[in-house]
Amino acid sequence: MTNLTRLPLLGLLLLTACGGLTTSDKPVTRTWMLMPIEQSIRTGVAETATTIELSVTAVPGLDTDRILTLSGDAELNHFTGARWAEHTPELLRSLIARTLQGTDNFDVVSNQADCDLSLEVQKFFAYTGSSGNASEVQIEINGQYSCRSEKSKPIYLQATISVQEDRMSTIVAAFQTGINKVFDDLLGIL
Repeated sequence: MTNLTRLPLLGLLLLTACGGLTTSDKPVTRTWMLMPIEQSIRTGVAETATTIELSVTAVPGLDTDRILTLSGDAELNHFTGARWAEHTPELLRSLIARTLQGTDNFDVVSNQADCDLSLEVQKFFAYTGSSGNASEVQIEINGQYSCRSEKSKPIYLQATISVQEDRMSTIVAAFQTGINKVFDDLLGIL
């Protein structure tokens, strides 16, 4: 072969080899967001909003931005190609802070607060059972609420929401329903 015939073959070989760089067998990662609960009646600006220092942590394994699953055999896994907008503690801290501030009765601050709200995420996953399909979403958040002038209150929040379809949008909707329930319960405690 002459150099003139090798050149087009070399170009075709390079184009074919580089084609693998633009395609992937990995699924596209979709990012999902949860929203704070909306307050139906806003009281206006409260004369004296309670200042709260808020901290949210998670038990080992739950501090991730992946949407997690837990099997009947206690295997912690995640949905492929699906993640939260932030790691679970940061996501929930933001949602709780916006929910509290949305009531106009609380102001979330980082220091010198009237009260402390310390929470730990115990459960935040879709339970898959033996079938491998999500059957329910489980949320559990525990902690303490303490103010200088009052006795500390234990916080126990939990929700179990059935998943009707094994689709990611339905699973995220179940998480949102669970968040709405636990946040509503939290506001009832505070």
